[in-house]
Amino acid sequence: MRALRKYIYQVVVIVSAVNAKAQQTADEVFDFLIKKQVVSQKAADSLRADYAIRQQDSIKDKSFKIDLEFRPRGEYRDGFQQLPTDTTVGAAFVNQRSRLLFTYEQQNKFVFHTSIQDVRVWGRDDPRSNAGTLQVFEAYAEPFITPNFSIRIGRQKLAFDNQRLFAENDWRVNAGSHEALNLRYNSAKLSSELAFAFNQTTERLAGTDFMPVGFSNYKTLGVHYIKYRLSDNWALSAVNAADGYQDSEVPEKIYQRFTDGGRIEFAKGGLYTTFIGYYQSGKSNTGKNIAAWYVQPEIKYIIPQKLAVRLGLEIFSGDDNNVKNVSDHNFVPLYGVAHRFNGSLELFNSKPKDFGNAGLINPYLFIIKNIGKKAELRSDFHLFYSQNNYVNSKTNGITDRYLGYENDWLFIYRPNSYTKLDVGVSYAVVTESLVLIKKAGNSKIIPTWAYVSITFKPQLFKAIFK
Repeated sequence: MRALRKYIYQVVVIVSAVNAKAQQTADEVFDFLIKKQVVSQKAADSLRADYAIRQQDSIKDKSFKIDLEFRPRGEYRDGFQQLPTDTTVGAAFVNQRSRLLFTYEQQNKFVFHTSIQDVRVWGRDDPRSNAGTLQVFEAYAEPFITPNFSIRIGRQKLAFDNQRLFAENDWRVNAGSHEALNLRYNSAKLSSELAFAFNQTTERLAGTDFMPVGFSNYKTLGVHYIKYRLSDNWALSAVNAADGYQDSEVPEKIYQRFTDGGRIEFAKGGLYTTFIGYYQSGKSNTGKNIAAWYVQPEIKYIIPQKLAVRLGLEIFSGDDNNVKNVSDHNFVPLYGVAHRFNGSLELFNSKPKDFGNAGLINPYLFIIKNIGKKAELRSDFHLFYSQNNYVNSKTNGITDRYLGYENDWLFIYRPNSYTKLDVGVSYAVVTESLVLIKKAGNSKIIPTWAYVSITFKPQLFKAIFK
């Protein structure tokens, strides 16, 4: 009887293995054997239970994959970030990102991910040099406490909402990441991340002095992002962040800057509207009180596969430079992406310096037209105004608040799932007010910028196992 039972079980396994609906096929085989009186109902039920247990034990819940990202980008700059003058000439170069991504995952239990990248400008390094250039962009482990709750530990991206405050900064050739501990919760309606970071320059024996050389960064960071879907049409999200900068003379003294606010979203059919607002308080890195704000209303209409139109406005508060300011009213968008907002020329990349500490008002209109299923053409229009008064230091007069106009064109072509070609051209018409604020430039010269980029993101390898 034992031999017959083993034989029947092997037949069921073989028949089920060749059918994608394994459990259904097994049930049909058992029913057939009962009907033909090969086995009794009791014996079939026993075999059915044994088969189900073995199937459960053989679920392949582990995976390992290797992905590639290769992105060379050629640029021509004559007015990118800084205004051209009578003596400046255009710059041209090619940069390149080569990134390998390794991910091991046991479903709902554990993830380890790391990505190794080489970033360079063609010709920068001596081709005969043996100096290493590899970087670790991300390296983190993520144990799951429950299927919905996990803790991500290590170097990782912190990208929240539309990435205005915390971004991956993918445009930048080396992008951006943080070394942090991140408590993550995800469900159908609620997603939340609570991240903490504490930066040091070395393994000290005493004290916590943090004075990085060649760059500026926070010493402490605590940030919470939460998003809740109220219904199919409405969603709410919030960001609460505290980033601390060390006093330049007292290492253990930290000035904390607080940023609090959120977004409300409504979507129905092709219509999408949103409103974002943040308030900044606490202390600047020089110990000055902060009282600053930011708002962004936007409306978008989409005709699927054809056209998308976005109309919106960004306002950064700034100081009135015509009066003595007790507090700092300049809103700083923390660690968000710069290239995606306020024009591709990045004339306002360094905030609030590029605003002249007078804030910014940026109405915008984006038109995105699909060309077939693989290409799209995009045109962005920006107007720029100072949010507050800026004083001309030479005349002591208040400058005109209109700063200029920018138009960005972008063509994107995706011939397949892992290849993307970008071709972009931007130009601006600026005023004397912007020349005064940026303290260099010629308003009669049109800033221009163009680039061509091709990105390959194939998956090189994937294995699923138990």
